[in-house]
Amino acid sequence: MQSIEDHDVSQLNLNVGKLKNFCIKQDQMVDQMRYELSFYQANKRLKQQVKESRKFVSEQLNGVSEVMNNFAKEILKERQEHDWQEEEVKRLIQQLNLSLDRLELYSIDQGNVDMEMTLHFNEYHGEGEKLIAPMLSELFGESIVVESEDPVDARSGYRTFNFASIKRYQLDTGVAHAAKNGNFLSGDSYVMLELGKSRYAVAISDGMGNGERAYLESSETLKLLKQILQSGINERVAIQSINSILSLRTSDEIYATLDLAIIDLQEPRANFLKIGASISYIIRSGSVYPVEGSNVPIGILDEFDVEPVNESLKDGDILVMVSDGVLETTRLEENREVWLKRKLKELETENPQEIADIILEEVVRSNHNQILDDMTVLVTRIEKSKPKWASFAYPKSV
Repeated sequence: MQSIEDHDVSQLNLNVGKLKNFCIKQDQMVDQMRYELSFYQANKRLKQQVKESRKFVSEQLNGVSEVMNNFAKEILKERQEHDWQEEEVKRLIQQLNLSLDRLELYSIDQGNVDMEMTLHFNEYHGEGEKLIAPMLSELFGESIVVESEDPVDARSGYRTFNFASIKRYQLDTGVAHAAKNGNFLSGDSYVMLELGKSRYAVAISDGMGNGERAYLESSETLKLLKQILQSGINERVAIQSINSILSLRTSDEIYATLDLAIIDLQEPRANFLKIGASISYIIRSGSVYPVEGSNVPIGILDEFDVEPVNESLKDGDILVMVSDGVLETTRLEENREVWLKRKLKELETENPQEIADIILEEVVRSNHNQILDDMTVLVTRIEKSKPKWASFAYPKSV
């Protein structure tokens, strides 16, 4: 398709011949017209960049506004007084014959209990995990664990504990990847990222082509994704922002697919955002369910709507994400997606790392032991959390 700028130039060239009949200084006139045309085109490009920049800033401000709103809500929560609950915790700590020096209750919301306490021990024998966490679990009616433990001064005997609600579910991950022809650099990149206390992100990005250029495209995409998600901005806004940043940062074409899953460890559920990415699969009780999305790779269009795919998860579910090299290089008569689905059904292991290794090995074998494209297999298993110490009955609970 001919661009507007090329059309302007062709029109100018078409009219140059006609100038001979009307202008005796044809060359000077043509030079001036070319100068004015280049100035006009540069000005038009600048206006377009300003328009795109304004849209990008608008998206970022909306995201920052949401973050600040959530932050303000957290501040209001922290200002709430929990006098009665604090007295109850102090009473139970006293029953355990422990010396409490300081107690701070930041949140007592179901699934989001957060508190900090400092105690004095003559000799410490793991009372934080063995006694206090089970006692708090019984008190608040949910599993509470020691999130962090800091011996302020081992000689003085003071220890500070941070107790928090256990994540209802936990993840186990595995990854296997290979570069085309066994090269050192792969055009695929991946990331596994914890977002706060109850969300987790897993993602694969595939840069266009192979080698260093593709590696830079995919790694830059995931680097931006990580920075924006960690700031607390919504994942849909994050992807739109990445698209704007890559298109504004350089005049070169930078295209990359993005396969992103945001997993909520309390519900549990997964929010899939597939930008030019391959099909994914959920393995559940011997059955395999596909997860598909439809969007072009990042950087091709100036703007696009991100359509998330929401899926509920269950204990024992296994999520398998692959880059397109895994599916596009299998030399088989049957449909490559059907082939992968069948292989996943035949698995005799639930270990994520073993699954990733098996799938990658099967793909290479199917191609006569050749690595025809960059390939990445990212496997995530979700399972219910199991506290190390069981809670025990107390006469009174909140």
